[in-house]
Amino acid sequence: MPFATFDPAQYPRRLWGLVGFPGSGKSTFAARMRAPLLAIDADHRFSEVVSLAGRVYRLSEAPADNVTPERIAERLRANMPGADVATIVVDSLTAIMAPIVTETMLEIDAGAHKNRAAAWRDKALAMRLLQDAVTGWGCDVLWIYHLQTGRDANAQEVTTATVSRTELARLTRSINLGLELAEGKDGRRGVKVTWARRGRSGMTLWDESGSWLGMPGWGGVQTGRVR
Repeated sequence: MPFATFDPAQYPRRLWGLVGFPGSGKSTFAARMRAPLLAIDADHRFSEVVSLAGRVYRLSEAPADNVTPERIAERLRANMPGADVATIVVDSLTAIMAPIVTETMLEIDAGAHKNRAAAWRDKALAMRLLQDAVTGWGCDVLWIYHLQTGRDANAQEVTTATVSRTELARLTRSINLGLELAEGKDGRRGVKVTWARRGRSGMTLWDESGSWLGMPGWGGVQTGRVR
């Protein structure tokens, strides 16, 4: 059988990373992605926005299957071949990676690891397994993670992501657009393009409907263009 040729796509796949504070509308945004959706419901709250979406599949009814990279990979291998999933939503990467980070830190504090660098090997492998398991199916993907506030060494308030810089650097290979939810002075919610593999970054698109109606499916978001 001869090789098939690539046909130029009108728009690239939606391989997006979305960050925002708790309650800022991340899951609501996710519900507006291209259906059918497959929800990896690590935060165990996706049921709150299902009514806004089209058809939604759940990765598993067992909560533990949604937060363990090995179980996530196993469920995807078993059920994705032949499925009509258009978008995989990881909600959220924070809930999957944070327990691994916490466990590693406790082990280091307890003296279980003589080599601190080697202690983080399992976290790196978990992130790699998760990315490879989620992104290998040719559908759209939305990775959700959270923002948090804290204090730096000078007691100044700072905002950071709940996913480490190292993990975010690894995630970059699997996305073509980085998005951050924002709030305008008038109280409107918006989504800011913070990074684009191709196209412009820095623009903010505002949610006029209050529930992201039409936003993720709108043609101009994928490459940072406004159409």
